[in-house]
Amino acid sequence: MATTISQHYTDELLDWEQSISFYNEEMDEIEQKMLDVIRRNCIVGIAKKVNDHQTLLHHLSFKFDRLQEEIKQQEAELKMDSALVDDAFINYETEKLQAELRSKMQAAEKEYIDVKFECYNFLSETFKK
Repeated sequence: MATTISQHYTDELLDWEQSISFYNEEMDEIEQKMLDVIRRNCIVGIAKKVNDHQTLLHHLSFKFDRLQEEIKQQEAELKMDSALVDDAFINYETEKLQAELRSKMQAAEKEYIDVKFECYNFLSETFKK
């Protein structure tokens, strides 16, 4: 059976949902490590630095939450009575939304990588002290 556009889009949405779930788990772990820094260190100003990094994580988590909502809406557009719609029903708006979601996901993933690197760099430097 040939892969349909709606199947391809649905698979892509599922991959994004799984990635977001994984990123959220990793962000929770990073945040826990940040809290460990506060518990272990009495370095002046460390709580402010940890808070700055936690703010980055929370901002990113919020972006991922919004993306998940948009993904759910797109999934609903691709189904009719719990079955995938025929490709003939995939219109320009559906294609445009999928492309926009793809761009947003790529941007969020890039931001996630940057924030994760920054957090781990901070943790590494903090534990050296």
